[in-house]
Amino acid sequence: MMKLLFKKKQRGFTLIETLVVLGIFILALGAVNGFMIYAYRAKGFSLAQAMAIDSARNGVNKLTKELREAIQSDSGTYLLASGEDFEIIFYSDIDEDDQVERVRYFLEEEELKKGMIKPSGNPVDYSGPEEIKTISDYVKNTSSTPLFYFYDQTYAGKETDLSLATPVPGDILDEITLIGIKMAVDVNPERAPRVLEIESKVQLRNTKQNY
Repeated sequence: MMKLLFKKKQRGFTLIETLVVLGIFILALGAVNGFMIYAYRAKGFSLAQAMAIDSARNGVNKLTKELREAIQSDSGTYLLASGEDFEIIFYSDIDEDDQVERVRYFLEEEELKKGMIKPSGNPVDYSGPEEIKTISDYVKNTSSTPLFYFYDQTYAGKETDLSLATPVPGDILDEITLIGIKMAVDVNPERAPRVLEIESKVQLRNTKQNY
């Protein structure tokens, strides 16, 4: 008796099955790409935030050092020339060249900037060009959070101690013995972490009260 051998035909993917597999592959690829993009953006934001904070700390440290060494100008004027919420002008030999520079720190469009004028002329004055450079970015101080605070000898180190009203009148600038700095930094206020505040207080060494 002869046996008939039937070969089973091999069956391939139907069009619908192919489309389903392709759809699943596309969805999986999209999910992977989405995760990679999110991770990249998160890493980029964290890096930008860290750089902004580091820049702010360096800026505050530099300002603190220069303020602490503030001295009478080469033209004979007092070491402090102006004290406002978002601007301070003082005199200090910031580059140690035996000349006292006019130094201005100020906030402009969320950037802490520094202006410097070299003394010139005879008699000496500070009418020359001001060199300006950016010290820190992403500074978020507002009218309710001033950058600078000014204190006289009544300051006792308590949280209840009030700073002087700003702008500080010119006739009482020589009463300032301590300057507070509070810088708010954030690359994107709509994302965590929240705004970071960097604070410092500077005791002026060469005020009239310390002579």
